[in-house]
Amino acid sequence: MKMKDLKPVIEKNRSYRRFDFARKIPADFLVDLVDAARMSQSAANLQPLSYMTVAEEEMVAKVHKHMRWAGYLADWSGPVDAERPVAYIVVLGNTQVKQTYRDVDAGLAMQNMCICAAAEGLGSCIIANIDRAALVELLEIPEQFEVLYALAFGYPVEKVRLVPFAGDVKYYRDSEQNHFVPKRLLKDVLIKQV
Repeated sequence: MKMKDLKPVIEKNRSYRRFDFARKIPADFLVDLVDAARMSQSAANLQPLSYMTVAEEEMVAKVHKHMRWAGYLADWSGPVDAERPVAYIVVLGNTQVKQTYRDVDAGLAMQNMCICAAAEGLGSCIIANIDRAALVELLEIPEQFEVLYALAFGYPVEKVRLVPFAGDVKYYRDSEQNHFVPKRLLKDVLIKQV
């Protein structure tokens, strides 16, 4: 694969928050995503992460209640029932493994999962604003693990477009609920070529 083939997938890999709840994802696809996460780089190869997949509809609904959505959209409390995610992957930190650069490892692993999902036409959203204690209880997560993040998955029903940064990084929606994400231009982030 060439970079020119991968870049459109990266551009399509946005934070989607509205999905087609009627279109389910096979549970084994979530296992494939965890396998992609497992293969990511890891600082000192410590591999401090573990995962829990949630695809059973009743449990997905319970997990969903513990997510907080889109902090910049103050007038939006999250997806309506017909647009909720159809699956989640919970990213866990194993406290029995040294924690050096654990969040870097988590970022790499989550990006692998999100890009693989985007390559198959799925949308995802990495969620950090979650009720961790409630998830530990609900999912009966063993004591040695800490909840770090949750990833929501589904087939997106919203359009997300990148727009040039114009002084404010806050994403926003128009009257038709199209989602716009300001991005700094390459010339603004590439400081020097030597």
